[in-house]
Amino acid sequence: MCTYSISISDSLLENVRSAFPNEESMEQWIQKQMDIILLDFVSKQRKNTSTELTLSQRLRGIASAPKDFDYKQELANRYEA
Repeated sequence: MCTYSISISDSLLENVRSAFPNEESMEQWIQKQMDIILLDFVSKQRKNTSTELTLSQRLRGIASAPKDFDYKQELANRYEA
């Protein structure tokens, strides 16, 4: 596990400290909060770099369809089942 040094305002920490029975439980809570923040960040990064095409990219693909392509028939075929 990596260790980083961070700074937290003394007055802010004092306001939080009273919610915990001891220093160890507060440290565990802070660790969990950091884990949540980092997991959320990673999730958003992955979503931004997803290989799934955006709506505008899919619409651009329509412009390159063959001239005789029947869009209505394609949609009908897609939803028949």
